[in-house]
Amino acid sequence: MRFCARNIGALGVSLLLAAFSGHAHGAGGAFAVDNAGVDDAGTCKVEAWTSFSHRHDFIGAVAPACALSLGQAVEFGVQFDRLKFDGEWASGLLLKAKTAIIPLTDDARFGIALSGGTALALPSGDTVAWFFNVPFSFRVADPLQINVHLGGLWDRIEDRSLFTWGVGFELSLSKPVTLIGEVFSVTSRTPGGQIGLRYTPVEQMDFDIMYGRNLAGEQADWITLGVNVRF
Repeated sequence: MRFCARNIGALGVSLLLAAFSGHAHGAGGAFAVDNAGVDDAGTCKVEAWTSFSHRHDFIGAVAPACALSLGQAVEFGVQFDRLKFDGEWASGLLLKAKTAIIPLTDDARFGIALSGGTALALPSGDTVAWFFNVPFSFRVADPLQINVHLGGLWDRIEDRSLFTWGVGFELSLSKPVTLIGEVFSVTSRTPGGQIGLRYTPVEQMDFDIMYGRNLAGEQADWITLGVNVRF
C-alpha cells in the first residue's frame, strides 16, 4: 500500500503526535509538543492513544520505547499508527531516537534535547518521511513548565521539506492532576491545538483526556483518550 497525498499529510501530523517522553518532565503520550525530558537509561515505557474527529476520521497509536546508556541516556522507540481520513485507511511505523543536549534534571530550570527518526508506510515498508526536532523546556515555577520545539520534516513522496513548530505548557493543578495545553503546526498547514487533563494515580501510569482542533490540518474537532505506562 502506498500513501496518497492526504495520507502523507496525516502521517506528518502523526509524527508531531509521537511520544517522545513519558518522563515526569515532559507531556509525552498523545500530546504533540515535544519537550527536553529524556528517560533514564534502563527504563522503558508504552504509550497508547486513540483520537476521533466529528468527521469520523481516526488516529490510533501504540508507542513502546526504552532508554539505553551510550555515554549518555538515549531513548529508542517505535510507533505503530493506524489512520483513517476521508474514508481511507493507512498504516505507518515510526522509528525514532532522542537524547539530551542540556539535561532537564530535577534541579534544572532549562533543558535542550535532540530527536529524530523516519516514517515508513505499512505493509510496503517504503520510507515516506524523515524528521528531526530540537525541543526546549523552561520551568517558569514549580507548578508550570513551558515546552517549545522547532524542527523539520522531509516528505519523500512529494520531495519537499517542511518546517515544524510547537509551543505548550504543563500546569500541575494538584498532585494527581495536570492541565496540559499546546499549539503546533507544519509549514502551510492551519495550526492545530489541544488542551486536556492528565491523571497520574501512581508514578508509573498516566491517563489522558483532551479536546483538539485541526490535529490533521483540517477544520475538525477531536477527542483523544490515552494511557501511558512506565517500568
